[in-house]
Amino acid sequence: MKRFIKKHRYTLVLLLIFILLGFLTIKVKDILVPDEGKATYGDRLKGIEKHPISKEVYDKIDESLDNDKNVIKSSHRLQGKVLNYFITVDNKTEVKAAKEIGNKLITLFDEDLLSFYSIQIYISKDDESLNNFPIMGFKDPLAKTVSWTKDREIAKSDKNEE
Repeated sequence: MKRFIKKHRYTLVLLLIFILLGFLTIKVKDILVPDEGKATYGDRLKGIEKHPISKEVYDKIDESLDNDKNVIKSSHRLQGKVLNYFITVDNKTEVKAAKEIGNKLITLFDEDLLSFYSIQIYISKDDESLNNFPIMGFKDPLAKTVSWTKDREIAKSDKNEE
C-alpha cells in the first residue's frame, strides 16, 4: 500500500485538489445563485391548499358576466394568490357601469376567498380611441371594497384632430 501511495502521490494530490475544488464550487454557487428548486413566491403561498377556488365559483362568475349585456368577453387567470379578471365591455359602456360590473364580480366570492386572494380586474373596450379605458380595479385581502384607477375624461388625440 505504501508503495502504491508513493508511486501515485502526484495523481492522488491532484485528485484530492480536484475534489476540493468541486466541493468549493458547489458551495460558492449555493451562496451566489438562488435555489432553482424553491417556489417563486416563497412562503407567500402558505395555506393556499386550504383555500382552493372551485370550478363552481368560476362557473358562477362566468355565467354572471355572460348574462351582463355590457360584457363582450371575459377571461381569468390565477397566479399564486392573485386572481386576474380581464373583461372587455361594449364601446358604449360608461365608466360607472363598467365599475359596477367589477364590484358585482367581487360579491360573487365568499368571505373565505376574499380574505385570502387578491383580485385584480382589468376592464377594456375594443375601440382603442376611447382613451378613458382601460380601467383597473384591485381588491386586497384586507380591503372591504375595490380600489379603482382614477377616472379619465375622453381626450382626442392629435391624429383625430388633423
